[in-house]
Amino acid sequence: MATINEAIINANRLHPDCYGDEVKTAWLCELDGKIARETMHKSESISYSYPDDADKALLVPPPYDNIYELYIIAMGDFFSGELASYSASAAMFERAYEEFRKSYIRSNMPPQSTLKL
Repeated sequence: MATINEAIINANRLHPDCYGDEVKTAWLCELDGKIARETMHKSESISYSYPDDADKALLVPPPYDNIYELYIIAMGDFFSGELASYSASAAMFERAYEEFRKSYIRSNMPPQSTLKL
């Protein structure tokens, strides 16, 4: 699984910006919180802080863990006011996130009932 530091390093390689690791960690914390609640249906809260949690594993496993880099890039574009870039990067993130969600739901569906009506 990707760590916070790996996601930040990969995003910085792909799309350097002016935002620090603390800000990007907050974005990742926000994203994992949404994933935990909306997709995994977990009630515990997610809390990451940089640099203390830099080596902490994020929730989404490979091959879907590129959503973290895509999210950092999209958030950077948004807060930089690069709205055309944000539109494209947000769309890429949304596609990748939807692929993960579908895979997670398929893999974690409860068994179908065997009751006959």
